[in-house]
Amino acid sequence: MAAAGGLAYTVAEFNTIITMLGCLCATVQAATGYHAAYRKKKIGLLKSNDVLFRSHRAFGGFATTLYFLGLFAGLTGFIGAIFFDVPPFESESPSFNIHVWPSFPVMIVVIWKTYISYFKKKSVYKKGKWLGMATFIAWAFTWISSAFSYYIRTTPANPQHPPPRYLMPIELMWLQILWPFLWGAIIGLIVIHYAEKLERKKASHITKAS
Repeated sequence: MAAAGGLAYTVAEFNTIITMLGCLCATVQAATGYHAAYRKKKIGLLKSNDVLFRSHRAFGGFATTLYFLGLFAGLTGFIGAIFFDVPPFESESPSFNIHVWPSFPVMIVVIWKTYISYFKKKSVYKKGKWLGMATFIAWAFTWISSAFSYYIRTTPANPQHPPPRYLMPIELMWLQILWPFLWGAIIGLIVIHYAEKLERKKASHITKAS
């Protein structure tokens, strides 16, 4: 248990909250990407529509930052588990295996997407249609598996962490898991609404000019 500014928290819950916020941001980015690439079938809208462009980049940037924050904590915990058994290296635990081992291919997907987004921007629109969805799926898996892993370790049968203080109680775990997807979808719909409004405004100006 740690404290900062009078707020008591556990590192495990803090890391779970970071992952949840990252998934929320990734959901917003996925919603804007889906709208452009699949609904409108014009992935270039992510560049030409200022509302979509700013939102897609901003929430993608937040998701990337939060991912690497969580990755640092995850890797240090993994190294500690291997060499010092702190936290315990639970090789026979299904929740441990389901969360930890697939995290390595997830890491490759997210790092690849980040590299293309920042260093090969021209190809991001060619690969973005499927790589964006792959990144969202990777984020969804990371959040769901980490939430299960965290909550299972707060039960009396496996009391590695105290009950959550800021996340929902274990009885509402299903709602807590849905939470970032629901809020991400709501924010994404608001962004898409204003993006559509901007497109209609552009179309109106073109009609008047012609």
